[in-house]
Amino acid sequence: MISSLGRRNDWWVTRKSNEGSVFEVARDELRYVNEKMAERRIQLIVGPRRVGKSTVMHQSIDHLLKSGIDPKRILFFSCDDPNIFDGKINIGNIIDYYTNDILHESVNNLDDKIYIFIDEIHKQPDWQLWLKSYYDPGYKIKFVVSGSSASHLFDGSKESLLGRTDIIRMLPMGLYQFCKFWAVYKKADKINEVIKHIPELNFYENPVEYFETVYEKEWVWDNYKPYVNQALQEFILIGGYPEYFSEIDLRLWQKRLVDDIIGQGLYRDIVSIHKINSPDKLEKLLFFISDNNGKDFNMKTIADTIGCDNETVNNYLTYLSQAYMTIILSIYSSNTGKILRRNKKLYLTDTGPANAMLRLNSIDETRSGELIESICVRDAFNVCENNFWSLHYWREKDNEVDFVIDRKADIIPVEVKYRNDIKPIDFKQFKHAFPDKNIPVYIVITKDLLKKADDILYIPFWLIR
Repeated sequence: MISSLGRRNDWWVTRKSNEGSVFEVARDELRYVNEKMAERRIQLIVGPRRVGKSTVMHQSIDHLLKSGIDPKRILFFSCDDPNIFDGKINIGNIIDYYTNDILHESVNNLDDKIYIFIDEIHKQPDWQLWLKSYYDPGYKIKFVVSGSSASHLFDGSKESLLGRTDIIRMLPMGLYQFCKFWAVYKKADKINEVIKHIPELNFYENPVEYFETVYEKEWVWDNYKPYVNQALQEFILIGGYPEYFSEIDLRLWQKRLVDDIIGQGLYRDIVSIHKINSPDKLEKLLFFISDNNGKDFNMKTIADTIGCDNETVNNYLTYLSQAYMTIILSIYSSNTGKILRRNKKLYLTDTGPANAMLRLNSIDETRSGELIESICVRDAFNVCENNFWSLHYWREKDNEVDFVIDRKADIIPVEVKYRNDIKPIDFKQFKHAFPDKNIPVYIVITKDLLKKADDILYIPFWLIR
């Protein structure tokens, strides 16, 4: 344990973090982590495998070191490190060893604040009780912890850590963040120019203000579209995992996605924890969603396809969504019975694994439209989770809205029409179905069209942050 901790905390000797410079550019979530570093609350970084949670933690450590924090007052360890956790060691043992033998201080009488970063914390039993035992007495400790699955990270922790945590959700990158990486690794200066012009606002949080800011610069966008389009086509194919930029070969990258994210994600984060007896059916379900991304199905159809019962399908879908591998949308309705009875729309959280599982090395126009819709749903889902909103879809007979953002005070219907020829969109049936709802604006996400028609905003996908 002692030697392993020394290797993982090399800054105690070198005074710099080598792993903090794994990527030449940082994810946007790093800024939030650093901004909250002065606060007492425990930061929980949650998200699927390989989105960069560990890298963000090391980059935050690098930030602390460059800010002048004593290197020995920063501790990092991972709860899935077999060299540390041999079945006899717990989180408290490590913290005690660190404070006593490295700092030569008592944990209840620390000279100054210490920063403890714990990766894959859900791998250790009773982790939330350990954190609570150090947090409640008011010790000078700042905890930043990560976990790969919402079900693991929050089972039994909501009550014990209530009011003590800030949640930072990290999903695969959206196009805007992907372009930031692209600009650096592909040395594409024009992409950097586009990024500078994109509004600082989030589109789904401030659609009208965002649209007006973009529309004021309408004359700018045509100059940059060819450069963004190159990055966009690659983004749709390979997905939003930053690790892609350290891999050159597409086939090797897709194999890594299937082996690491799908294989280990299924077996380590779902099968082993939930003690699933038929993992082959879970794999079939994941492939089914990949091949039918964005389509709606009833439970019986899925159950018949993968060879199990409805209850098993419901459980499997819950596990996949808790591990941030899928997103499930229910119908938007004021009738609870209808919500329960109607079909669910199913999406894979990222396009990269969806394409990798189907062994697609190129994307045709039809699939591009389907994948763009799934990316829009993922980005809207992330915003909803952060704001305690909810995300749905709507369909009545031949009328459909791809997704509906319920912001409590109002609702925003969104249609995705990723093509060049867009016929006039009619939201009258939706408006008629919900006459008592406040609908400030209707949104149509397009391939190139940027315009406003009455209360409908048309905006190209590549201009959305």
